[in-house]
Amino acid sequence: MLYGTVKAIVKKYYQARFKIRVIGEDRIPADGPVLICSNHTSLYDPPLIAVSVKREMSFFAKSELFRIPVLGNLISRLNAVPVERGKGDRAALKKSIEVLEGGSMLLVFPEGSRNKSGTLKDLQQGASFMAVKAEAQIVPAAIKGSYDRKKGITIVFGKPIDTKSLIESGKNRKDITENIKDGINNLLISG
Repeated sequence: MLYGTVKAIVKKYYQARFKIRVIGEDRIPADGPVLICSNHTSLYDPPLIAVSVKREMSFFAKSELFRIPVLGNLISRLNAVPVERGKGDRAALKKSIEVLEGGSMLLVFPEGSRNKSGTLKDLQQGASFMAVKAEAQIVPAAIKGSYDRKKGITIVFGKPIDTKSLIESGKNRKDITENIKDGINNLLISG
């Protein structure tokens, strides 16, 4: 209930503050484990994606935020998964896999940090690892434009990548990571 209430408030704020266009939301599977993999340019990105989809989702948040009394409690109740930045966080990976195996949707930014260059950096393999372990579908997403009322911002969701069929055809996590990168890049270029 809290998630839905906060989402409605944030959506109204985003609609009033920014010119937003969403393309391909119908490509996101309605149920089952789904990993949304997107480029990441701004602190506004996680809520933008959350308000652009129908399904409830989980997301990563830096562990320091959970130590702030009111904020930590709030983001926990909004499905945030704590992650220690700058190192391999096995607890965060384990929790993420549990979220996906429970049939939920998880948002990740596989570049690992914000990138305002407009060119996708090499992706970390954590997303493909989680997707393979949980047999989750991966939906590439691209955030294009700027958080500006006049110029506007567009979020584009791509066709799901079926990790199970890729593994069955002999692909490994490195190959899947390249598929994710190609999916995001194609959306950034064409939409």
